[in-house]
Amino acid sequence: MKLFLKQILLFGILFLLTDQIFFLFVEYAPEKENDKRLQYVLDGRMNKEMIILGSSRGANDLIASQLEDLTGLSTYNLSYRGSDVTFHKYILESLIKFNKNPEKIILIIDNSAQFTNVPSLNFRYDRLFPLKNYSYINNTLIKANRQNRLSEYFWLARIKKKDFDLSPKELLPINKLTKHGSKINSFEGNTSLEFNLDTKPYEIKNENPEKLNDFLEIQEICRKNKIELIYVFVPNFGSFEISFFNRFKNLVRVKDMVFVYDTTDQRYQNNKYFRDSSHLNAYGAELLTEELSLFLNKNNTNLLVK
Repeated sequence: MKLFLKQILLFGILFLLTDQIFFLFVEYAPEKENDKRLQYVLDGRMNKEMIILGSSRGANDLIASQLEDLTGLSTYNLSYRGSDVTFHKYILESLIKFNKNPEKIILIIDNSAQFTNVPSLNFRYDRLFPLKNYSYINNTLIKANRQNRLSEYFWLARIKKKDFDLSPKELLPINKLTKHGSKINSFEGNTSLEFNLDTKPYEIKNENPEKLNDFLEIQEICRKNKIELIYVFVPNFGSFEISFFNRFKNLVRVKDMVFVYDTTDQRYQNNKYFRDSSHLNAYGAELLTEELSLFLNKNNTNLLVK
C-alpha cells in the first residue's frame, strides 16, 4: 500500500512539473499575435476618453487618430472584423472591468444585420483563444463550452495544437492596424460598384432575441457607468435602410445620440470612396470621420448620461 501511495505521489509531482512546461506554450501564445488590442484591455492599458466599438465597418470606416485630432479626445478603435453585438458587449464589459471608464462609446450599427443571425457577424472566439493564459478569458471559453473545465486547473487542458507553433502569425494587409487601432483600407476605389437603390422592408420576426438583449444591455452598462453612448450609421454603397432605422429608433434611449452620415452627400454615391459595397476606402474613411467629428463637437455638452 505504501509503495502504491508513493507511486501515486510521484506521478502527481511529475504531472505537475510537466504541466508547467505546457504553461510556457500557453503563456507565449499572445506574443505571436499581431492584434494585441484585447490584451491591452486586459492589462489595463486602454484608458482612453473615447472608444469605437463595431465590426469591420467600424474598423475600416473610422480613423481613430483623425477623430482624436479633431475632437481633442484620446481615441482608440476596438472594432473587430466579423464581430457581432454580443462581442461588442463583451469588449465593453472587459474594458470597464480592467480600465478607467471612457467618457464616450461610439457604437457602429450594422444596419439590418445588427440583431439578426448572419454568417459574417459572430462572437470572435478566435480573438480569445490566444489569450487563454488569462483566467478571465479562459473562464469565458469554459462558460461557452469552448474550453474543458479542467483547464481551470491544468495548463495541459488549455493548450491546443497550434500553440506548439512558435512562429508569428502572418499579417495580411487587410488586418494591418494603425497605432490607434483602426484598419484603414487603401485609397483605391472600386470602380466596378453600382449604387444599389433597392431596400427591403425590415422584418422584426428575424431578430435574434439574445442579440437584441445584448444591445439593450450595452445601453444599461453605459448608463450605470455614466458613459455617453453614440450610435453611428456608416454608409453602404446603396440607399439608406430607413425601414431598419425606424425599428432602431424605438430601441434607443432619448438621451443617447444617433449619428447618421449625410445621405444627401453625393460623395457617398461615388464608388471612388468605397472598397466594396459595405466598406469605405481611405478617402471615404477620412470623409466620414471628419463628418462625425463635426457632429461630436457640435453636440459636446460634457454632460454624462444619467
